[in-house]
Amino acid sequence: MKYLILPVFILSTFICCNAQTNEFTFSYENFEKEIIGYEPKQNEVSDKKFEHSVFVLNEVKKDVNNDALGFNRADYFNILSSFLTLNESKKNILIAYNKFKKSEGSCEYFVGGLFKSDKFDLIRDDIENQILLCKTSSLEKSTEVNLKTYSSENNLDYNLVELISNISKLDQEYRSAEEKIYLKKQPELDKRNQKLIDSLFNKYQKYNGKTLVGEKFESVMWSVIQHSNLEMMEKYLPIIQKAVQDDDLHQTPFKMLIDRIYSQKENYQIFGSQGGVELASEEIRKKVIAKYKIE
Repeated sequence: MKYLILPVFILSTFICCNAQTNEFTFSYENFEKEIIGYEPKQNEVSDKKFEHSVFVLNEVKKDVNNDALGFNRADYFNILSSFLTLNESKKNILIAYNKFKKSEGSCEYFVGGLFKSDKFDLIRDDIENQILLCKTSSLEKSTEVNLKTYSSENNLDYNLVELISNISKLDQEYRSAEEKIYLKKQPELDKRNQKLIDSLFNKYQKYNGKTLVGEKFESVMWSVIQHSNLEMMEKYLPIIQKAVQDDDLHQTPFKMLIDRIYSQKENYQIFGSQGGVELASEEIRKKVIAKYKIE
C-alpha cells in the first residue's frame, strides 16, 4: 500500500451522464495502460471544466510516472471525478469507480464523507452499500486487532503505532456524519489530535511517517495537519516537504497541503485537489512547483 491518507480528493463538477460521451470504451483489464495513453475529447463540456479535467488527468499520469502498476486509490478517485466532469459513458465511469472501490485503502475514502456531493448520484446506491460494508467489514476490525503483529513484522514501536492508529480513528470519527453532528463533535477531536501531533513531533523531531509507523499509517500525521488551521499547516509544510524528500511520505499529500494553504491564502490552488477552488495561472503553478521541488 502506498499510503494511507485521507485521503486526495480532486472534486470536479458533475455533468449529467446521460448525454453523448467520448467514443473510446475502456476495459477493466487494461484500464491503467489505457489511462496513460488517454487523450480526452471535449463533449459538450465548457472550456474551463475540460481544461481542469485534463489537468487532473495529467497530474495522475505524472503521479504514476507512466507505470501501469503505480496507481493508487487517490489516482482512481481523481480519474472517476474527471470522468464525471468529462461526461464519459456510464460504462467507463463504472469501470473507474470499481477500480477505485477495489483499490487498497478505499474504505477510508468511503467512510470519510467524500461522496456526499450529488455529482455521485449515478452510483449512489452502491456507494451507500460500500460505506456500510467498510464500517462493518471484518478486514477493518482485524486491522485493530493485529496492531501488535503489524508492529512486530515491520520492526516498529507498538506503543507509537497504537497511538497513531487511535489518532487516525479520531480524525475520521464524525467526518462522514451529518453536518450538524460533524460540526458539534469533530472540531474537539481535531483539536485533541493536533495537540498529540505537536507532542509527537516534539518528541521525535521529525515527521511520523513510514520510518516510524509504517506504510499503513504514514499519512495520519499529515491528515491531522490537513484538517487543522492555516497556522499549523504552514508550520508543518517544510517538515512534510522533508518527509517526502526522505521517502517517509508519498508526494500526493504534500500537494494537497500546498493546495489547502494556497486556497485559504490566495483563493486559488496549484494541483487541483480542492473542490470548487480556481486553479492558479500556469506561471504561478510553475513557480510554486519549482519552489517546493515537486517533480
